[in-house]
Amino acid sequence: MAVPGTQGRRIRQTNASQIFSQPGPWEVARGLCFLLVIGLMPVPAEAQEPAGVPSPPAEPEEQLVFLVEVPAEPAAAPVEPAAVPAEPAAVPAEAPAVAPQPPVLARGTPLLTCEAGSQQGTYSPPLKLSPQDTVLRATGQFPSCVALDAGGPVSGQYTVSGAGPASCLSSSLATRSYITWSDGSTSTVEFGKGMDAKQGGEAVTVLVGLVIEGRYADSLAVGGFVLEAAPNALHCLSEGVASTSGLSFLKLIQQ
Repeated sequence: MAVPGTQGRRIRQTNASQIFSQPGPWEVARGLCFLLVIGLMPVPAEAQEPAGVPSPPAEPEEQLVFLVEVPAEPAAAPVEPAAVPAEPAAVPAEAPAVAPQPPVLARGTPLLTCEAGSQQGTYSPPLKLSPQDTVLRATGQFPSCVALDAGGPVSGQYTVSGAGPASCLSSSLATRSYITWSDGSTSTVEFGKGMDAKQGGEAVTVLVGLVIEGRYADSLAVGGFVLEAAPNALHCLSEGVASTSGLSFLKLIQQ
């Protein structure tokens, strides 16, 4: 029996280290197979999460938000109104020539005076002592007239017409006179029933009227007639007086 010594201890230690440090190929293959089997086996739920241990809160998943920039639609251009054709520049109208206005006359200013005229008239039927309806027709002329304005008429001629009751004692009638002046202008004068008077043995009829148309329109007219001879009484009692003649006058006055 051998006595263990130092050399014997070294031999045993060397063999043991070789046994544990250098496994054989079969041991290596078995270890690999064991590890492979363990890796393929499912892990129990209890093993995955120990009971009673709350699982850590799941972290919120990050959501990726993609901001897509949509190009803005261009603003609609304002519709320009259709161009309105420019109106042609107004041609300034020439101011009409303004005729010089006559001066404003005071009321009562004489506009025209005609004296020493003559008139011849007829009555149909003839005048008698008793009044009866009759028609007067007369013509006359004014050989000399004086007008206020320098260009006024210097003469005129006229016709007279009237109708109404008249007699040898009152021969005045409402009449209308149509006058044609020397410058070609005309005037129409309406007279009311005149006023008969006696002056120095002569029968005078004074007429008052108005110029209704033509030259001197709206002016006051004062006219008259002076009989050359009073009606013959015998004629008035018999056949009547069919015609008269005498002097006439006329004055036109501003109202």
